[in-house]
Amino acid sequence: MEPAEKKNVPPYVAYATLSNFIDRFKQGLPSRIDRGLMGSMSGAAQSQVITAMKYLGMISENGLPTPLLKQYATGEEGERKNALGKMLVAAYPFLFDTDEFDIKTATGQQLRETLEAKTSATGETLDRCMSFVKDAARDAGWTVSPFIMQKKSRPAGGRKKASKPRQEQKPAEKAKHSSSNSTSQADPPSSPAHGSLLLSGLFQRLPKPGTIWAREERERWVQTLQNVLLLEYPEN
Repeated sequence: MEPAEKKNVPPYVAYATLSNFIDRFKQGLPSRIDRGLMGSMSGAAQSQVITAMKYLGMISENGLPTPLLKQYATGEEGERKNALGKMLVAAYPFLFDTDEFDIKTATGQQLRETLEAKTSATGETLDRCMSFVKDAARDAGWTVSPFIMQKKSRPAGGRKKASKPRQEQKPAEKAKHSSSNSTSQADPPSSPAHGSLLLSGLFQRLPKPGTIWAREERERWVQTLQNVLLLEYPEN
């Protein structure tokens, strides 16, 4: 028996980016959704928004709005949540129309494994897919498992070795040491954000200031930062 064919990569744009874009059309939808309506977005974000809208059944392949998009964009809060829920069930049947997965009690690892098995998402894109579906489910008014919401734990063995206690310096040595360091630059103050492996890893990928950085790579880095912030700092 041949394995079931995987679906395309699910939306991985920040859900807030998609939602904020559609909020512009509360008074009425244009006859077509296209890049001409997304002037303030980067090229990468424009592609991700259009791809997400097609995946969710908000627009046709030609960009024509569907009735569910109209309900989501212009309806009252209850209508909007209902439309979003219908789109999520249709787009993610392996998450929301099955007895094998329950968004109310699942763990983050279960969500990851299911998306890996049922879609073509991998690596960093998979993390962003998880963030999108989690935020979309919350916006639909559904209860999302606290085991999905919690942050990743640090990998085993990641702790720094305890440093040996410093030997007490003699007054003369202490004065000499203090004098030699008076002209050196002080270490930057520690920040609570340093505890995030995702943020630390992302900032380590920044190129050296003054070097050439391709625009597409820069936009991709900024988009990744937005998704990491959503993971590390959940919205109310």
